[in-house]
Amino acid sequence: MRFLILSDIHGNIDALDAVLARAPQESYDRLLVLGDLVGYCANPNEVVERIFELEPDAVIRGNHDKVCSGVESADNFNRIAGEAARWTIKALTPANKERVAKLPSGPTNVDKDVEICHGTPFDEDTYIFDEDDATKAFDAMHRQICFFGHTHVPVAYVRKGSNLTVVHPQPGGPETTVVNVLKRSRYLINPGSIGQPRDTDQRASYATYDSKKSRIEVRRVPYRIDLAQQRIVEAGLPESLAFRLGLGR
Repeated sequence: MRFLILSDIHGNIDALDAVLARAPQESYDRLLVLGDLVGYCANPNEVVERIFELEPDAVIRGNHDKVCSGVESADNFNRIAGEAARWTIKALTPANKERVAKLPSGPTNVDKDVEICHGTPFDEDTYIFDEDDATKAFDAMHRQICFFGHTHVPVAYVRKGSNLTVVHPQPGGPETTVVNVLKRSRYLINPGSIGQPRDTDQRASYATYDSKKSRIEVRRVPYRIDLAQQRIVEAGLPESLAFRLGLGR
């Protein structure tokens, strides 16, 4: 079974299109989406429609999805995130706002080996930033492999017994980082963000998993950042959101 795993698109249609061009539908069997379809960038409707057209096998909500669809308030957001969320609430069509509002919370068990969440397996809004956070998440997992998002930083945590190792794809490095799946190990994998990477690598980030080959790949794809930046500025969103895309922060 071949999986395509997407996370944290954040309304960036240019980045999403670049990823889907690199990973067309015939290249995978199942599509998993880890939340935050919207927020920050200027094309929330196009992103929502594109994702739903692909009919994901599993899609869950992120914290921006909740706020931008009116499920929760923006009280916990910083000023820029809150401003972007309020813009997105107005920009979303009623139909797309309803679609986003109805997205289920994670975690979700995909099959006997794979589960997905936005933040952690025990709380959809909690971040996994380091090994201590990963240890708590491993203790809450129900499957061998858990794909998570939220931090916008691609990383693989691997636990075998009491040993925990971390694989960080190198910013600006090879387009593909490989993690081989071994039977006696468990895996927490963040595919990184498509729409707003924060590891100083400007390229859109996503993951694939081939269960037959026991192989996970975190992949980077260049895209027209200048177009995404132009859309942000022309939409009247905070210019800092355009600037950070160029920094990968």
